[in-house]
Amino acid sequence: MAADQVQFPGQRVTQHAGSVDQVGGAMELARSAVHDVTMDSGAYRVLCQFLPGILSPVFGLGADALYQAVDVLHETASGLRTTAASMSATDEAGRDRITTAGGSQTLELPL
Repeated sequence: MAADQVQFPGQRVTQHAGSVDQVGGAMELARSAVHDVTMDSGAYRVLCQFLPGILSPVFGLGADALYQAVDVLHETASGLRTTAASMSATDEAGRDRITTAGGSQTLELPL
């Protein structure tokens, strides 16, 4: 690429979206494990019966954050793909207008 050109790296952004989706998939696995990892109050015996009351809200906040993180990661990956496709299409349309403008009197550029 010449020094006086700017080109949007659509393919790299799409690749990055795939990486974000992979992280989202790993987080989904962790999210599904949350249900299997919780302990009932019998696990704390008699001396530690106060712990479930203290820890349950903390575990709940953590689970909520995990659920939201998965959704946000997948939404971000989708947004990256949409942006890459839109930017690439805009680049190609601009290239085509400039390439075919040589035969016409005026050069029509969007402002």
